[in-house]
Amino acid sequence: MKLTDVIRKVTPAVVAFGSRLFPTETNIPPGFPRILGTGFIVDERGMVLTNQHVIDEIEKIPTPARFVMLFPEPSSVEGQTMFGVILRKIRAVNCITSFESSGPYFGEAKPDFGFVQIDIQGLPTMNICGDSNILEVGLEVATLGFPMGEVPLTPYDQGKASQISAFARRGIISSVLPCACADPHGFSIDILSEGGASGSPIFRTDDPRAIGILHACFSGAPITYGVPGHFLEAGLKLVKEAWHPDLSNVPTLVQVIEQDRPEGPKGFDWTTMKIPRQD
Repeated sequence: MKLTDVIRKVTPAVVAFGSRLFPTETNIPPGFPRILGTGFIVDERGMVLTNQHVIDEIEKIPTPARFVMLFPEPSSVEGQTMFGVILRKIRAVNCITSFESSGPYFGEAKPDFGFVQIDIQGLPTMNICGDSNILEVGLEVATLGFPMGEVPLTPYDQGKASQISAFARRGIISSVLPCACADPHGFSIDILSEGGASGSPIFRTDDPRAIGILHACFSGAPITYGVPGHFLEAGLKLVKEAWHPDLSNVPTLVQVIEQDRPEGPKGFDWTTMKIPRQD
């Protein structure tokens, strides 16, 4: 499978977490909401995988001001391309509270990932690849997410969004931790990453399954770390065993698109906040 085909397959499952808050001192709302981090859908009923540290940032935002952004595929209606962003609420989070290894372990005390439940179903998903002997130095990989979350999607005009899509980046696995083995405790890629990209899926350039999730980097250096897919796969299995969501009043993606797109673009509701002065 070509990389263009892989990205086309992955893109509908990638989401962004945003905040409606903006400082009152400016009095001018930004052109697009601040992006707190990235995630990707792993269950069509509304389960999103992201980093635990992204969840921590989400929970600092008052409930009415936090949301998830979905980017449905554009469609053609009477010769016009219809596109847009869907904003939905966050219903709950599922965090990994403890982690134990059956043998020597050289990774983080608790792998940096968790799950967010959102109020929409019938979603495109991204599968996780937790197979052994997948993560090798030199393997060509790509990521898809929203780096530079403080200045998102407004490269030309800060008064409005001029890009409605995630950013793709390509590189290789540059190291596996602690050394070459069947199931590494971590790995790095030679892709520069910035805030907002946390939670991006890492996948092979010829396979649309996630082999890891981006979670940390060295500032200004093309060294970015990922949590391996076998951890993600085990965590998802554990969470889904106890997850029995009530979806009786939860709309599907198709229903939301059919309702919103004919009405055209909608205004964005902001919530102002007072930033304490630092003298």
